[in-house]
Amino acid sequence: MAAPKDLQLAEWNVMMDSFDKESDRGAAVLAGGFTEHYLGNYLRLIAHDPKIGEELFGATGPLSSFSQRISVAYAFEFISRQHYADLSIVRRIRNHFAHHPMEVSFSSNDVVQLARTLTTVQMAKDSRPESDAMLYRRAYLFACGGFCGYAYTMLVHKYKRLEGYKMPPSES
Repeated sequence: MAAPKDLQLAEWNVMMDSFDKESDRGAAVLAGGFTEHYLGNYLRLIAHDPKIGEELFGATGPLSSFSQRISVAYAFEFISRQHYADLSIVRRIRNHFAHHPMEVSFSSNDVVQLARTLTTVQMAKDSRPESDAMLYRRAYLFACGGFCGYAYTMLVHKYKRLEGYKMPPSES
């Protein structure tokens, strides 16, 4: 697996803005899926043996699901309790949108009940959303982006500790 690309803050913002332009369903499924993928990459890259890491996280591997990845990451202290809680909620919201094709939004009662427990709700409130639905949508997107930023930072630090390793130049 290749080292993480050196993403600039503006690139993260563009990616998060692209999720923000989606429908509620699109934002939930795409941002949640990206976060699941990023968690898998994070765990793959910290694996001692890359070949075994690939086997564990492959399509039929024992860590192929978001739920399994979250549990293992927390059990082995690769993520904090806060990340564990937020990622678990992100997974449940993403699954709710994916499995309830009719009339689900960030104003749906089931989604609101989950989203209001995200640790990013206050940050979303501080962004002055125009509705409760936008508040919970932003809290969800902030949780996804916040975790990915954390994982990226941890990976950069890991690679910087490797003797002679240099992050690849950013593609502008």
